[in-house]
Formats: sequence, C-alpha cells, structure tokens
Amino acid sequence: MNILETERLIVRHLRPDDLDEMYAICSDPELMRQVGNGQPLAKESVQRWIEKSLDNYERQGFGCSAVISKSDHSFIGYCGLVYGHADDEPEIIYVLKKEYWGQGIATEVARAMIDYGFTKHKLKRILATIDPENLASIKIVEKTGMKFQERGLDENNLPEMVYAIERTEESYR
Repeated sequence: MNILETERLIVRHLRPDDLDEMYAICSDPELMRQVGNGQPLAKESVQRWIEKSLDNYERQGFGCSAVISKSDHSFIGYCGLVYGHADDEPEIIYVLKKEYWGQGIATEVARAMIDYGFTKHKLKRILATIDPENLASIKIVEKTGMKFQERGLDENNLPEMVYAIERTEESYR
C-alpha cells in the first residue's frame, strides 16, 4: 500500500517480497555503520524486521516503509516512523542506497514522512537519533526543521544526538 508520494518518490508499506532488497541495504557495512549498533544485519533479522513492520502497520498505522524511485520503480531505500528503544515517542528513520546520496532525496522523503506523521497520525512530536559523526544526517534533519535537543548514549551505549520537531496546531489541523 502506498502511503505517500513526493516529486521523485513513492513510499509504500514493506512487503514480504522486499526481503532481498532490504537485505541488500541492511547487510551493507557502510550503510549500516551509523544505524542501530553499527553492524550489518543477517537476512533472518531483516525478515523479522519486515514482519514487525507489517505488524506495526496493523497496530499503530505506521512503521518502516519502502522508498521507491518514480523514475524506474526501483527500491532505493527505507524510511519510516518507528518507536525507538524507549517506545514513548516516534522516531524518523531513513537509509538510501549509496548511489542516491547527495541528491536531496533523503531530505525530500524525511520531510514528507514528518508531514505524514503529523497530518495522518496526529503525532505531536517526532524524534531523530543520530550518530554525532553522521554529519550528512544531521544536515538532513536540520533541513526538515528538527532542532537539537541533547547528546546522550543510545541503547547500545553508543553516542547519539537527539533532534525533535513538534507539530504546530496552525500547520496541522
């Protein structure tokens, strides 16, 4: 099911047949270096993640989603709103294949996902937790309007920077 579109992208729910495409991303050490514990994922873990995403769509209406290029309908990454380790506030996540870096696509999809969370799901606040060395991701969230909140350690005891954006009633009625 498609959940949103931008000028260049379609964002849709993950499907079981996305396993190979998701695994190609999640098994890439460079792409996963600043995600989670910084380690690539095994195929079985990616399969469980897709299953969890399917469950999240049913339970809360959102989760990790596929990012598809409109130009050639290829699977180019993932983006979504998920509950992090504390499970109290939703967090935006995104990863794109390397050949799509530096084109503004991550900012495009992140902006759209934040808007989707605020308008469709009436979320009050969305977080982003970022490795302090991930300067590109910091620029992305700042372009979306997210503001720095604090530095801390994540559930893996790794350094993180927390950003947040709040829904304003004037903008999202």
